[in-house]
Amino acid sequence: MGIMEDVTIIPQPVGDSNKVDLVMNLVERKSGGFSAGGGISSGITNGPLSGLIGSFAYSQRNVFGRNKKLNLSLERGQIDSIFRLNYTDPWIDGDNKRTSRTVMVQNSRTPGTLIHGGEHPDHSPITIGRVTAGIEYSRPFRPKWSGTLGLIFQHAGARDDKGNPMIRDFYNSQLTASGNPYDDTLLAKLESVYTDSGDQSSTMFVFNVEQGLPILPEWLSFNRVTARLRQSYEIGPARLLLSASGGHVEGNFSPHEAFAIGGTNSVRGYEEGAVGSGRSYAVGSGEVSCRLFGPLEGVVFGDYGSDLGSGPTVPGDPAGARGKPGSGYGYGVGIRVDSPLGPLRLEYAFNDKQARRFHFGVGHRN
Repeated sequence: MGIMEDVTIIPQPVGDSNKVDLVMNLVERKSGGFSAGGGISSGITNGPLSGLIGSFAYSQRNVFGRNKKLNLSLERGQIDSIFRLNYTDPWIDGDNKRTSRTVMVQNSRTPGTLIHGGEHPDHSPITIGRVTAGIEYSRPFRPKWSGTLGLIFQHAGARDDKGNPMIRDFYNSQLTASGNPYDDTLLAKLESVYTDSGDQSSTMFVFNVEQGLPILPEWLSFNRVTARLRQSYEIGPARLLLSASGGHVEGNFSPHEAFAIGGTNSVRGYEEGAVGSGRSYAVGSGEVSCRLFGPLEGVVFGDYGSDLGSGPTVPGDPAGARGKPGSGYGYGVGIRVDSPLGPLRLEYAFNDKQARRFHFGVGHRN
């Protein structure tokens, strides 16, 4: 449950030799508190400090004394801002399938540079504002398998650097699917996850389907399917990690929801989203890592990604307007250091255009 500071079990003899009394001493830990931290936004590519994010959060891990979880968090950067409220019941009362329920409300503003960025001096920065609310149910349904079913509503649109709504960018590419300042979407979500252990280097498979429900005529209708696979192998003192991901969207969807290819968690050697943005995508990666000394690890890697020729089919063709190649590969070397936040990754990569780039990340690659 994660809410006890200490648990001591003391057996006590009783008159019946076939029985024993157990005395349990429980010390409950403080279940609520404030925290602060920081991170890096992968969607901001210019400036040494522009991607830094500060965060502040309050969490209560034992609401009503029933192990329910309440989390309020605020993340703020030079461009990014996210307010998030989550309420989770990790085991719904009376359910024998260990079903959990999460209610979520979120208000965010994130950079639109992955899809709609530009280097022209007259191209003002674009941010994507989203107000999201939803409910999700999750449960294990087979050994090593878990599933999630949810219903999520999203109100999203683009804004300029003064906060004014936009429907087209500098390249005259449309920024919404409906032609209005905002797109509204009601999403039904189904996700299935397989993991053979809790280790990030183990086998993992994630399959996700989202369907836009046009309950009202102006709400978007589309189907989005994504999948991710990761498999590792121990080869003597080294470890080989292979990963692949892909997806496709069918229907009428917002251009800023296209699949962005390139960057720290995609094809290294390219800036974030610089390979392309498509209605479909596929990315593959291979890494060989070896422990050097202490918490330090060295890695050699290669990545490849493609929009599978789907860039022009995104509303407004933002990738074509910016001359993105649609496919590309990168390779390089890096070091990683274990930390309480996960591995700290510093990588130096080359791409197929003979450009080179440093990448820094926190945690495991998606």
